[in-house]
Amino acid sequence: MTCVSRVGAGLLGVLLLVGSLAACSSDSKPAVCSSMDSLKSSVSSLGDVSVSQGALTELSDDLAQVKTDLAQVATDAKSQYGSDVSALQAAVSTLTASLTAAQSNLSAATIAAVGTAVTAVATAATTLQQAVEDTC
Repeated sequence: MTCVSRVGAGLLGVLLLVGSLAACSSDSKPAVCSSMDSLKSSVSSLGDVSVSQGALTELSDDLAQVKTDLAQVATDAKSQYGSDVSALQAAVSTLTASLTAAQSNLSAATIAAVGTAVTAVATAATTLQQAVEDTC
């Protein structure tokens, strides 16, 4: 599998997340529901990055928004979803490290690691959304 295919596969995982997060709405719901909607949108942006010149910078910018939205979810979810929030935070940290490595030393291996990390963020976000779903 080429590095473009690996990144593409990771981005596909993010796009699948968008559909699964759609169930959470904010009509007269707890604050965590609206913060999950924001997180859904920012995670979706990770999947909108096309593999081209400047993609790592765009992905890094989108990741910054994911971090902001995740911090709000963590605040709104309090300890109720603590383990799922922690898992997503760990996945985001791994993606951050992978992006930093790819920006410092662009190679097939570092790009593949970014694709894998994007997929892990999407998976962890889906798990968190499923946990929050009954509340929303």
